[in-house]
Amino acid sequence: MAELIEPYNGIIYDPACGSGGMFVQSIKFIENHQGNKKEISIYGQESSPTTYKLAKMNLAIRGISANLGLKHADTFHDDQHKDLKADYIMANPPFNQKDWRGENELKDDPRWKGYDVPPKSNANYGWILNMVSKLSDNGVAGFILANGALSGGGEEYKIRKALIKNNLIEAIIIIPRNTFYTTDISVTLWIINKNKKERTIQINDRQKNYRNREKEVLFMDLRRWGSEYEKQFVELTATDIEKIAENYHNWQQTDWETTYKDIPEFCKSVHFDQLKENKYSLVPSKYIDFIDVDSNIDFDTEMKRIQKDFKVLLEEEKESQEQLINAFKTLGYEL
Repeated sequence: MAELIEPYNGIIYDPACGSGGMFVQSIKFIENHQGNKKEISIYGQESSPTTYKLAKMNLAIRGISANLGLKHADTFHDDQHKDLKADYIMANPPFNQKDWRGENELKDDPRWKGYDVPPKSNANYGWILNMVSKLSDNGVAGFILANGALSGGGEEYKIRKALIKNNLIEAIIIIPRNTFYTTDISVTLWIINKNKKERTIQINDRQKNYRNREKEVLFMDLRRWGSEYEKQFVELTATDIEKIAENYHNWQQTDWETTYKDIPEFCKSVHFDQLKENKYSLVPSKYIDFIDVDSNIDFDTEMKRIQKDFKVLLEEEKESQEQLINAFKTLGYEL
């Protein structure tokens, strides 16, 4: 996430900061890219009193100063940073929170201005709109949500449609299953960008020439990526992350036609018109091309290969049975 949104300087915010892991990763990113961590201001919020204390301790022992609010508090009902405008947001909020507000609560909250009120049955779009409301004019947000937020009807559909029409959604990236210790499901990394227009900026000693990406969304599917560890988890390696970030940044730049290309089963740049045709769904598989491997298979050749393999297996099984019968016979027992 840090490699994609590049939080070099400015204000970083996490509305569900937990023990402060996102902030630590941001500082590591800055240090790894010869940046200055003194140019970063950190703001966060956490509802659990124990986790809130852990976050303060976690940051303190690393020498990272941060404003986590005056107290632990629920982000929706007691916003500790009401007037904040962040340059970067990094978050992994709780998935699919139910009953996060009462039937008549938070209906006129300024964070929903211009959008429908997020449904009380699921907080996913409440988190999204909270983050959108906190971004500065050039702010970028990266956050993780359950895949269910990519589609669906009702208020979520209306909010998603408005987000797309307002040119806020920059990239949707499907993360492999078993990437997290707490859930084995595949999840989505969203990138929201308040300024997708053509502009040039200076980052350290590099100049970045962004092209106009309004009316476009980049989709990436990483479910085939990563390496297995501890026999049950998947990890995106440093090389994987470097390739993914390079692909994303190439797509953003003015020379993208020579450095970026759509790749089946990996990535696709999609125009607004295609999103509209698909009823504003953000499910990557609706857009990314997938190779039909079966269409190129010679049925007769494949069946002969399978026939040969089964013949060998049956012969080996017959031999094993005979060895077992002889072993019992040797012991004086007939089968």
